[in-house]
Amino acid sequence: MIRLRSDSDRDRPVERFKPTNGMFVGYVGLALALFAVLYVLLAVHNVVGLRVALGALLGAVVIWVSQLRPRVAAYPERLVLKGSLRDTSIPYILIDEVALGQTLNIWVGDRRYVCIGIGLSIGTDMRQRAKKQRQSSTLGAGRLREFSEKAELAAPEQSAMSYYTFVVTRIEELVEQARKRSARAGADEPPPQVRQYYAVPEIVALVTTGLAFVASLFL
Repeated sequence: MIRLRSDSDRDRPVERFKPTNGMFVGYVGLALALFAVLYVLLAVHNVVGLRVALGALLGAVVIWVSQLRPRVAAYPERLVLKGSLRDTSIPYILIDEVALGQTLNIWVGDRRYVCIGIGLSIGTDMRQRAKKQRQSSTLGAGRLREFSEKAELAAPEQSAMSYYTFVVTRIEELVEQARKRSARAGADEPPPQVRQYYAVPEIVALVTTGLAFVASLFL
């Protein structure tokens, strides 16, 4: 069920995961948009300048919601996936699987929830898949585990891959801790639910800047 954003997750997060996708492009895009707005304010005082400034503001909002806003935060009882225009709050005890490819994927039963802020690049993801396929076709289970550990130590992307591993491992630890707490508490409380909230400020900013830019085209 989708609702407006609430304060149910105001408690301090136990872990904020650093985004791995979109940061460079996002900040460069915001810098260019700011430069365009300042240039118009200082040097172009006509309708064309107004259109450029409004277009830059619209572009800045789009860059924010698509490149910089998506991220993941772990709260005491829930994992919160921030998307472009919608946030998803998932109780740990409902999480069945955590998988990381080009995006971070959280499985609750047959339903998959995705965060695009953390993930492997396309090239890295393809290389990892190809390596796993080669290993599984040539090695047994025991040898495969030993070979994978040695390969990760020797890989040139060790630091990046270790962070991805940390993200998945940390979320799995929180899931396991939540299940233990739930088992000790018993089944007296009603089962938690996945909740989704609209990102109201971002939606308002998109609509406002979009309408303003379209209106400027008719001046």
